[in-house]
Amino acid sequence: MAALAGVSLLAAPVAAACSSEPTYEEWAATDGAAGRINLDEVQDAFKKSSSATEFEERVNEIYEGDGIILVRVDQDGDRLTLEGWEDLDKSKQIEDGSDDLLFSIVQNNEQHEMRGYGANGYYHSSFGAGDFLFTYMLLSAFNPIGGRYYYSTPINRYDSISRSRAQYRNSNAYQSQVGKNTSYFSRQKSFAGSSYDQAARNVSSSRQTYLSSQRSTGSFRSSATGVRSSWGSSSRSSTLGRSTSGFTGGGGSARLIGFRRRSLD
Repeated sequence: MAALAGVSLLAAPVAAACSSEPTYEEWAATDGAAGRINLDEVQDAFKKSSSATEFEERVNEIYEGDGIILVRVDQDGDRLTLEGWEDLDKSKQIEDGSDDLLFSIVQNNEQHEMRGYGANGYYHSSFGAGDFLFTYMLLSAFNPIGGRYYYSTPINRYDSISRSRAQYRNSNAYQSQVGKNTSYFSRQKSFAGSSYDQAARNVSSSRQTYLSSQRSTGSFRSSATGVRSSWGSSSRSSTLGRSTSGFTGGGGSARLIGFRRRSLD
């Protein structure tokens, strides 16, 4: 009887923890909900991708949020601008008034400038000429409009990107990516200091509307944004078991929010 009582006492906290759901505040503080993205990895993808399709898929693998990242590129004379937007309203196309601009890369006179926006507003990087994505897009993906070149993620690619990302998030590769994101955000916060913290408070009105809607409708409870890079320890996720995102915590000191966890046997 004493042994059974001991087992019951040990099992009770685990069962209680498994049944708990994250608060809105926990969800809203995640990197994905805030719209933060690992821009060093995005820049690397820009340099290595040989097509718009490859770049779009890679950026969505890097990102931890719920929405799909859509790409828009426009040429104005010798100036080329690429923008990455999170499709917050799930319309499958970029709408400036309701979606959130996360980053831009501008090529001008063979030089490149990359900037972050919203919660990524602390980021600013410059790099020189190279045989990067713009070159491939000019040769293949751009559509000439009135003498200018323009590209935007096609609506018919949205579902394909979504399926590809869902599969990726159930792989060990995503666990590794989250680890890289964790290290990146730690470095940026240490390096950028107050500007990093200030950026988190200067989110766009579209992001504010999105967060408010998620809270009022309770949609955050079913969010796929279950990884919070900044939590550090993986002890909670290891105790509670495997997450539906495809892995328990631990990759790069990442930690999972307990959205839908099964009890341990």
